[in-house]
Amino acid sequence: MTPCYATDPEQQRTDSFRWPRSHAAAAFDQANDPQRCSQREYARQQGIPRATLGDWLRQDTPPGVDPLLAAFLRSSAGERFQRRLVLVLFLVFHLQGACGLRLLGKFLSLTGLDAFVASSYGALHTFGARLEELLADFARDERARLAEGMLERLVALITDEHFHGASPCLVAIEPVSDFIVVEEYQPQRDALTWTAAIRGGLTGLPLKVVLLTSDEARGLICCAEKHLQVQHLPELFHGQRDLGQPLFGPLRRQTEAARKNLEQQRQVTQHWRDAKERASQEPPHPGRPLDFDFRITLASGMEQGDARNLEVCVQREQQAQQALRGLADDYHPFDARTGQPLTAEQVQQRLQQRLSVLEQITQEAQLGGKATAALAGGAKWLVTLVAGLAWFWALAHKRVRDLDLPEEAERQVRQQLLSGLYWERVARQGRTPEERQEKQALAERLLKEAWATGGALSELGREARQEIERVAREVAGLFQRSSSCVEGRNGRLSLFQHGHTRLTPRKLTALTAVHNYVGRRPDGTTAAERLFGKKQRDVLAWLLERLPDLPQPAAKRPKKGRQQVQAAA
Repeated sequence: MTPCYATDPEQQRTDSFRWPRSHAAAAFDQANDPQRCSQREYARQQGIPRATLGDWLRQDTPPGVDPLLAAFLRSSAGERFQRRLVLVLFLVFHLQGACGLRLLGKFLSLTGLDAFVASSYGALHTFGARLEELLADFARDERARLAEGMLERLVALITDEHFHGASPCLVAIEPVSDFIVVEEYQPQRDALTWTAAIRGGLTGLPLKVVLLTSDEARGLICCAEKHLQVQHLPELFHGQRDLGQPLFGPLRRQTEAARKNLEQQRQVTQHWRDAKERASQEPPHPGRPLDFDFRITLASGMEQGDARNLEVCVQREQQAQQALRGLADDYHPFDARTGQPLTAEQVQQRLQQRLSVLEQITQEAQLGGKATAALAGGAKWLVTLVAGLAWFWALAHKRVRDLDLPEEAERQVRQQLLSGLYWERVARQGRTPEERQEKQALAERLLKEAWATGGALSELGREARQEIERVAREVAGLFQRSSSCVEGRNGRLSLFQHGHTRLTPRKLTALTAVHNYVGRRPDGTTAAERLFGKKQRDVLAWLLERLPDLPQPAAKRPKKGRQQVQAAA
């Protein structure tokens, strides 16, 4: 009877040993070196079994692959090229472009690289999982490194939830830099959950949140005002939508009804004209002839009335659109034409005029109770918007006073520097190219006037000017009236959800790291560099040093049926 051998049940299984691909590439380089030593000597020097070395060097060129290309890909330079290619393939197409693993495998197969890199789903999934872990490690280490020595900053956060899984995904973004502070799954989205998520996202960062901009979700309002004790500012899009939906639906139906009535009346008018033309060509009938002229005149008058009614309906709809859009045009702390600061009272007056136009249109069009209720809610919404603007100016005046500047320099900061920096940031959000160019020109003019030679700011020292600009940029970035950055991120997450079937917490963390440390704007900066004001490490070089070997393709084995056919032959 075979004796039993005791085995430690807690001892982990030893992984099978596999030589790194770099060793095989170095051996291939040595074999092609004119001054090479013998294979036996090289194997002894490198500690490689002679049979293993021989197996590396005796590999045949894969079918359909150019021998020169195969020789390059098996060299050290080719091995490094493959590592970088596969890494960029995952970063760009899989983690930025929402491309699935099967499409990546298809790419490797069609390019012939599957002869050197495994293209199966399982092999790519294992490699991608390790890459996601490394991205999370890089984000954690780089965040701590960049935050070291950074001055405290006042920031605003744009918050929203996204529902693409079993649990809501909470997203909070610092809008000026577009840095994602919070992006995680949570079982709930109440005020306490949001507070814990934001505080956790700010851990280790010298950032002080003073403003929370979002839709008017009760959990977010409670989180801002009760738990974080910061200002909450409702963003414009949802407020405009809630105000406009009960108005534009009935107005559009009135316009369509007026257009339909006009078309029917035109047909009636044309009918009597055609009837008159036919009657003039036919022989006279017994009895009194029809008075076609009277009928044509009557139908034409009714047609003109319907045309005027359609014109009125179209004009009402256009006026309502302009008034609703004008709410966003007027809600700025600075005038969009002159660049001069606007007080909360001035902005309130402008917004109230826009709302008065909507109220007048509602009365003239005799809209229902839903439109009236929406206008009442819009009036309360405007009060909240004006309160947010008043808060901004109170904070801006305090920050400028803390600079302890001469009176003329302080005036230039408020009227020119702050306005120029604000419109410089907002210019790219214009609706049309002409509007964006106009706002950019306004920003350049104001900044040129602020730093003009002979002005109060130009007479200050270099360090003082740098500090003034830093504070002014910080203050200008605190007025956030839009949630477009977080809405855009939610749209990206939806694409990833469709492309990847589901998003695990690990993959979501990797996507956040890619957004913050890999994606770059046209100016070449990442979100992390814009937030911390420092140059980050090269993420590609960092990953290439730590990535495991690329998965090796399995040996091509003939199928069982094919073997039997060959044996019979």
